[in-house]
Amino acid sequence: MGRNKRIIFVNPPLSIEDRYGVKHQSGGQTPPLGLLCLATMAREKGFDASILDAAALKLGYRETVGAILERAPGCVGITAVTISIAHAAELAARLKKADPGLVVMIGGPHLTALPAETMERYPQFDLGVVGEADHTIVELLEALESGRDFSQVKGLILRTPAGTVRTAPRERVGKMDELPMPAWELLPDLTRYYCPPVHTLKRIPAALLVASRGCPGKCTFCDRSVFGNVLRAYSARYTFEMIKELYHRHGVREIQLRDDNFTAYRGRTLELCALLREARLDLVWTCAGRVDMVNPELLRAMKEAGCWQIWYGVESGSDEILARIMKNTTTRQVRDAVRMTREAGISPCGFFMLGHPGETPATLESTIRFSRELPLDEAHFSFTTPFPGSWLYDHAEEYGTFDRDWSRLNGWLPVFVPRGLTAAALEAASKRAFRGFYFRPRIILSYLLRIRSLRHAAIYSRGFMALLEWLFKSRRPGKGGARD
Repeated sequence: MGRNKRIIFVNPPLSIEDRYGVKHQSGGQTPPLGLLCLATMAREKGFDASILDAAALKLGYRETVGAILERAPGCVGITAVTISIAHAAELAARLKKADPGLVVMIGGPHLTALPAETMERYPQFDLGVVGEADHTIVELLEALESGRDFSQVKGLILRTPAGTVRTAPRERVGKMDELPMPAWELLPDLTRYYCPPVHTLKRIPAALLVASRGCPGKCTFCDRSVFGNVLRAYSARYTFEMIKELYHRHGVREIQLRDDNFTAYRGRTLELCALLREARLDLVWTCAGRVDMVNPELLRAMKEAGCWQIWYGVESGSDEILARIMKNTTTRQVRDAVRMTREAGISPCGFFMLGHPGETPATLESTIRFSRELPLDEAHFSFTTPFPGSWLYDHAEEYGTFDRDWSRLNGWLPVFVPRGLTAAALEAASKRAFRGFYFRPRIILSYLLRIRSLRHAAIYSRGFMALLEWLFKSRRPGKGGARD
């Protein structure tokens, strides 16, 4: 097979500490599902496609470049979120130096949110793939193989003598079931190299799935540039087939459905629950949901089908803040959803953010107090971060100060500080929130009761030590920690 039919999709070097900061020991390594979809699609269309997950394999730049060049591809596709875009650019620069004829493209959430600015800052990328790339990648590879001009391929940002130009926008994928089943074997060993964060884990091996795209919400802090506001999903049957593949061929015993809002399609959720009940798999699963989209009937069906944990985007304990960030939920709805979830026998968990626009010392304390008043089993407190592609990224300075250093936008640093607050005040509130929530007998006991193996115990122990280290040390993560 010729060089121009060979493509390698790369997740660039990025350490767990770069991603999670001082709490890195409680973080997880998750598979690059977007790359998996693209590599599977390219392979289905006759191209020699492979994946190199340098982050999961803990490869440095030199090792990554060597592994890529050894396969002699004609094209390399690198993905990046905002905190990894500099890592992707460093890798691209080294690749172009080693093989100037290699076509190096960049894609992923960051490029889609800021295509022109990213291409201008990093000239080592030959071109960028904007938005959903399932069909774009095939057309691009066909053009590369035949020597045709890329300008007729939709969904690209290209370099020209006059500067960067965008080709026609790519239509979003409509019928998700028409996409090929993910070829999991393209990734490193799922059970060896990937493990979700400790606070989301009950059984191992565990794997992640995303069974829908898009979100109809209008939250000011969310980036919807890749998948948009139109919600599309795999059917219940297709989702079930993906789960069976992971269960039977890869030994997975926990599925984490990382859809933005898994419960949005109630009929689909109920149908999937029925399929899981009938199959009687030795399997548990978790998902995320909105507090205004669950009811007792749905929750009972989910519990009977093996769901043991649901994460809700609570965000704040102040109704004023919830309205300001356009969450379109209330603290009353949060209380009702958490209560119904616990009554159904499912563990309720909450995502919270500290430092919203308009936040005050009083609203911070309301959120911290609210997290302890709710009968939650887990709580995740991050700092409000204006990610590229979100409304807040464009308007942050109207409400406070914002450090726009892309390498710091990981959710664990107070890069956005609302007027009337300080970074030190936000960090102190974060520590009060974690300490007040997790250092309670009920929460500690719940973790002890979950332990099923020595590996499980080791994972939880590392997470606990990470929390202690962060609470009692002021060390900040460095920049650009991926090794050579």
